[in-house]
Amino acid sequence: MKLYQFLALSSDWIILGATIGVAILLIILSIYFYNKNVNVRKYKRKLKYINKTKEKKYNANVFIDQIYNNFVTDDTNTFESLKKKGKRKVKKYIKFYQRSLHDLVEAKSNISPNKKQNKLVFIFKNKSNQNIGKFYVSQKLKKLKKQIDKHQLLFDTLAYLYELPQYIDTKKAYHLENHDNQNVITYQIVEEIKK
Repeated sequence: MKLYQFLALSSDWIILGATIGVAILLIILSIYFYNKNVNVRKYKRKLKYINKTKEKKYNANVFIDQIYNNFVTDDTNTFESLKKKGKRKVKKYIKFYQRSLHDLVEAKSNISPNKKQNKLVFIFKNKSNQNIGKFYVSQKLKKLKKQIDKHQLLFDTLAYLYELPQYIDTKKAYHLENHDNQNVITYQIVEEIKK
């Protein structure tokens, strides 16, 4: 084999290798952008479902009026002050938002740069801005009921849950203050659950 034949043969292998490398790179990039687009569509679909369902079945303005007028035994703004049927309705309402907000934050994390930030936590603060309680959305409802009763934030929590999806969508901070005792509810999206 002469030198020019060897060089021609090796240049064919180099061209073939470069072509395969470019093809693999294009396939990887197309899969990446396809998955990113799929995740964006899933997130938008989830947000649309939550907004539609909350307006139809879980509207806080109507729900709070109904609970306050029909199922409250005293004016303490706690879960324990509700009649049995009122407790059932509030549990159903909160569980809907627990599931929906958890799924929404998961979907939002899939399209954000930091995919590990996928845990939603409610932080309860007093009037001097000190943390007085936390509730992770993935935790049991019993812990949230304890926080609601301890800080007298039942109707505030119901209103907060209703408004929260739009603030998660726009990544804006949202604070809701109880005018009776100046306790505040706020949220954060964190990477891991801290005990």
